[in-house]
Amino acid sequence: MGSKLRIAVVANANSIHTIRWVKWLRKNELEVTIFSLNEGEDCVYFGPEPALDRSLIFNLGKNVRKTTSELQTKIDEFKPDLVHGFFLINHGMYASRIKGYPKINTAMGSDVLIAPEESKLLSWIVKRTIKNSDSVFGPPLLLNKIKEWKLETELNENVIGINNSVFKPAEKTKSIVFARGFKEVYNPLIVAKAFESLAKQLENFNFVLCGDGPLKTESERILSYCRNVQFTGQISEIELAKIVGSAQLVISPSLSDSIPLTILEAVASGTPVVASNIPANREWVERELPVFLFETESSEDLAEKILKVIGDDSILKNTLESGPKLVKEKYSWEKEAEKVLKKYQDIVTQK
Repeated sequence: MGSKLRIAVVANANSIHTIRWVKWLRKNELEVTIFSLNEGEDCVYFGPEPALDRSLIFNLGKNVRKTTSELQTKIDEFKPDLVHGFFLINHGMYASRIKGYPKINTAMGSDVLIAPEESKLLSWIVKRTIKNSDSVFGPPLLLNKIKEWKLETELNENVIGINNSVFKPAEKTKSIVFARGFKEVYNPLIVAKAFESLAKQLENFNFVLCGDGPLKTESERILSYCRNVQFTGQISEIELAKIVGSAQLVISPSLSDSIPLTILEAVASGTPVVASNIPANREWVERELPVFLFETESSEDLAEKILKVIGDDSILKNTLESGPKLVKEKYSWEKEAEKVLKKYQDIVTQK
């Protein structure tokens, strides 16, 4: 092993999580190359991604073996000290199939909570990926699920963490923010319906909806007669931090989640959250974060909770006073990243 650790990151090169992680590793003087099934500027491309469906059975995994072989060749050229895959179904699966190097994987959410329930094949892939990894990282909710499968792989708690120098309080304005995007899993239509029902009652507030996705057009239709609505489209992390930092309330209505970063970003910004009543969000309530739950499929209950939170000035005041400090002490990006870096060092030293 040389003076610098060489890490092969097998992940979506265009994901904000990948970009953020690789940037941090390089800042800490590690040599990193991204290997991705998605074409991007800062990566070695090894796609396209073969389908993981019944065709995998019919062709006896030929395309998966071909893609694995291509990745193996490219990783061998880089000669890393360690391979780290993200998302147990696609990139993580291929990372776990690489031979000759220690392998870490990170579980991201739907790869553990949803995919194994969709088919026996996906369940087998996820469990095999875990078995073939030396260590797996993930938030508590996912690790608890993995423990039910009684696999022997080492598990490590990690919640990604928040950059407090980016997400921080700003001068508060009368705005309510939804920043998850417009995919079905993020439940945007419930938000649109709740905002529509409150438009006149909260005419002095702005409703801000961030991101893109297939349900954006329908959300725009629902809110077409509301004057106090803004659709930002896709925005940078810096722009998002400014919007969240100045908001009085953030909505996190997902149908499924494992690492609800939206909640931590909001609390770090001194902003309370109204969130869907799912296990991942209930966990933050139990950890005494300023999170208020609504019935996931009810726009009426969401509207009611919005009125309750913004109608109580003490909630915003308390969140501003305690939220940023709480996130910095317990869920900072730096502290969570250091856990993974230490595991890199431990595994490479032991090999």
